[in-house]
Amino acid sequence: MTLMYSNEINEIAKELEATYNATNYTGNTVLTNDDLYDVPVGLIILLSIFYGTISLLAVIGNSLVIWIISTTKSMQTVTNFFISNLALADVVIGLFCIPFQFQAALLQRWNLPEFMCPFCPFVQSISVNVSIFTLTAIAMDRYRAILHPLKAKPSKYVSKLIVSGIWIVSIIISIPFPIALRVFPVTEGRTFNDGKIMQHQKYFCDNTILPNEVMRHYRYFLVLFQYVIPFCVITFIYVQMAIRLWGSKTPGNAQNARDVSLLRNKKRVIKMLIIVVLLFGICWCPLQVYNILQVTWDSVNEYKYINIVWFCSDWLAMSNSCYNPFIYGIYNDRFKREFQRRFPIFRPKPKDNTSEMSEPTTMTMYSNVATIRNCNGYSTRLKEIFNGTEFDEKQNRNYVNIFFLSLLFVKL
Repeated sequence: MTLMYSNEINEIAKELEATYNATNYTGNTVLTNDDLYDVPVGLIILLSIFYGTISLLAVIGNSLVIWIISTTKSMQTVTNFFISNLALADVVIGLFCIPFQFQAALLQRWNLPEFMCPFCPFVQSISVNVSIFTLTAIAMDRYRAILHPLKAKPSKYVSKLIVSGIWIVSIIISIPFPIALRVFPVTEGRTFNDGKIMQHQKYFCDNTILPNEVMRHYRYFLVLFQYVIPFCVITFIYVQMAIRLWGSKTPGNAQNARDVSLLRNKKRVIKMLIIVVLLFGICWCPLQVYNILQVTWDSVNEYKYINIVWFCSDWLAMSNSCYNPFIYGIYNDRFKREFQRRFPIFRPKPKDNTSEMSEPTTMTMYSNVATIRNCNGYSTRLKEIFNGTEFDEKQNRNYVNIFFLSLLFVKL
C-alpha cells in the first residue's frame, strides 16, 4: 500500500528537475510553491468527484449492512457475521484510506499532519488484509456447509474467535508501515544566469527507517499473502462447491418442492459470494500488478502516462469497498426485505390491484362457513363464492377441500 510517488529520492529529484525545465523562468522571478507544482483544477475536481463518490457509498452502504445484520435476529448467522466483518473493513477504507491517500498522490506531496503518514497506509493494509482473510473464512464456512453438511456447525463464539484472529494477524502483517514511513522534506535549488538561487521544499511520505531491500521483500510478501495465495485458495474452494451444486442431483425421490427450494437458495448464496470474490480479484489486480512492477522495475514511474495508469488502478481498487452492499441487495432476499421494511420508499410498487389480493386464510374460511350456515341456499352461495372474488380458481386445492369439509359438517 504505497503512494505512487514513493520511489527512491533520486527519482523524486528527476521529477522536480523535469518540472523546472518545463517552466520558463526569468532571473528576477521568484515562483511560489503553488506555481511550481500546480495541478489543473479540472483534474482535481474530476478525481475528487470519483473518489468522493466511492468513499461516500462505501461508508453509507456498508454501515447499512452492519446495522441490518446486527439488529435482525434471524440474520445473525455465521456467514452474515463474517459479512458484517467484511463490511466493517470496507467502512474503514472509505473513512481513512480513500480520501487521504488520494489527495497525497494527486498533489504529489504530503500536506496532512505527520502522524497520518504512517497511519493511513497502516490502516489501509489492515483493512485489505481483513477483507481477503474474511472472504477466505466465508468460503471455508460455505465449503463445510455444502460438501460436509453433517459436520457440526461452528458456533457464534468460534466465529468471533476467527474474526478476532483475522484482525490480529492483519495488524501484525501491517506493522512495517508505521515503523518505516515518515514525512521528510526534499529541497531542490536552481541557479539562474544572474547568480540568484531559487530553492523549493516539498514534503513526502516514504520509507526513511528500514533498508530499501527490506521494504522491497516486504512488498513482495504483501502481494502474495494479501492477494495471490488467498485468491487461489478461494477460487479452488468455490470451484469444488460449484461442481457439487451444479453437477449433481438430489438422489431418489427427494426432488420435491422443499428440496428444490433449498438447492435454489444455496446456489443463489454461492452466486452472490462468487461475485463478491470475483469483484475483489478484478478490482485489486491492476494495483497489485503495479506494486510488483514498482519494486522490480524502478523506471516504471518514468513512463509518460503512469499517472493515469496509477489513478485508474487505485480508484478501481478503492471502489471495491462500495460494491458489496448492492450485491447483497440483489442476491440476498432476506437482506432486501429488511432494507425495504426499514426504508419503505424503496419498496416496489404493485403492478396491479389483483396482485395485491391475499390468499384466503383460515379466518376467511370460517367466515364463509358462518355465512353459509345462516343461508338456506347452500348451492347458490357456493356458486357465488367460486364465481366471485372470494376464491380464485388458481388457489391452493387444500383450501377447497377444507371448504367442502366445512360445508358437509354444517349440513350434518
